[in-house]
Amino acid sequence: MSVSGHISGAGYSTAQSISQIRAEIDDLSRQLSTGKRAQSLSEMGSFLSKSIDLRSRLARLSVYDDAITNTNMNIDSRTNVIKSFSEVSNQVEINSLNPSTAPEPSNRTTVRTNVRRQFSQLVDYLNTELNGTYLFGGKESGSAPVLDANLILDGGGGKAGLSQYISERQAADLGANGQGRLQVSSTGSVVSFGETVPGSLFGFTLKGVTSQDPGITLGAPTGTPPQATVSLNAQPAAGSTITVTLGLPDGSTMDVTLTAAGGAGTNGFAIGATTAQTAGNIATALQSVLQTAGKIQLAAASAKSAALDFFKGSSTNPPRRVAGPPYDSATNFVAGNANNTVLWYQGTDDTNDPRDDVVAKISERLSLAFGARANEVGFAETLAGTAIMAVTNFSTTDEPLAKQQFSEMRDRARSIFAQAKTDVTSTNVSLINAQTIAKTNSNDQKSEKAIYETALANGENVPLEQTAVSLTSLQTQLQALYQLTAKLQSLSLANYI
Repeated sequence: MSVSGHISGAGYSTAQSISQIRAEIDDLSRQLSTGKRAQSLSEMGSFLSKSIDLRSRLARLSVYDDAITNTNMNIDSRTNVIKSFSEVSNQVEINSLNPSTAPEPSNRTTVRTNVRRQFSQLVDYLNTELNGTYLFGGKESGSAPVLDANLILDGGGGKAGLSQYISERQAADLGANGQGRLQVSSTGSVVSFGETVPGSLFGFTLKGVTSQDPGITLGAPTGTPPQATVSLNAQPAAGSTITVTLGLPDGSTMDVTLTAAGGAGTNGFAIGATTAQTAGNIATALQSVLQTAGKIQLAAASAKSAALDFFKGSSTNPPRRVAGPPYDSATNFVAGNANNTVLWYQGTDDTNDPRDDVVAKISERLSLAFGARANEVGFAETLAGTAIMAVTNFSTTDEPLAKQQFSEMRDRARSIFAQAKTDVTSTNVSLINAQTIAKTNSNDQKSEKAIYETALANGENVPLEQTAVSLTSLQTQLQALYQLTAKLQSLSLANYI
């Protein structure tokens, strides 16, 4: 009985070992085929909480990666639009506003046709849409931020477009006497001239008067409104000059110079028999010069100022309008509104940074702003500089005057582009900088993701070569146990004795 009991106990122990080894072999076989240590969370043991944490971090990185991809796509779209916008702007500046462009009638017509087409292209770019989102509307991204180009230029439905807006301002600046709101007169040997309205918002402003003739005494502009005088103590010498400096509506200045006894290419005045006659001649010459400048330099500066005002306007900040009619005697501005003025920009218009209109969270600690608005200064200035040449009218009865008007207006429009290019570039750079941050952050997150994935793999995956060796070892042990079991089962009392 004792021998039988020993054999029975040994068999049980061997069977138990075989069962355990079989279980281990099955598990190692599964690990070898799946590459994973466990089939379920419950089998992960102490690594479970770490695995959950690592997977949570990887999931968040995936969300941020998607946000960066979307951000890059949106910024790429905006910068590509700005590139195209700038290319059209350069075409306007180089071709239509080139100083070498002869101001002949055919060229004037060509320029007007071209800039009108180019203005429409600029508007179309600012109305670019991506997947149902308008890229230059700020937060108001569900509809086009800029109205129809023709409506902006020509108006409609009782609303003044840029053309009417400029003509009203030009009339107000020129004034009823055609002298830019300045009055000129002479009494005896004294010429008096100055502004007609205290604190005038329109027309020329009187900045100064100079002369090198010792027989002339000058009275600098003083008083309200400012007045200046030219007093002839003696007849001026032939060739001596009087220069009046005038301020223009766009903030620039110009000098008008009168030359005694005239001369080629000068605004001359005759030296009379008396100083009183000469003073009268000076007054007449100055009136003529002011009337000519009013049609050329003043008209161009007025159009430039009006265009910039118009394109500063929006649905929440309508541009100011000349209080009229009549406009040539107006003394003030009034606020425009949506009922009487085309409000060209319909997007977000507040004092916040346009970049902040669109914000994406691209990491745990970083949010990126990359919004854009069509009424940002550079875009608005470019539209203004282009539109001036599309709507301005030049003289149809005086060809020499028309040529001068065209050249002056062209140069004023060109001056807008100089600043506009800088401002558009500034907007583009700010978007590119945001994209650079996004790309840098993406690279950082790729490195972070690799660390998490390695830690997760080390915890969840099995080393295949080591597992294969362990499996082979167990299979050898199992075979040995089978052989031992066979021997135990063949034992008998006779064999034992």
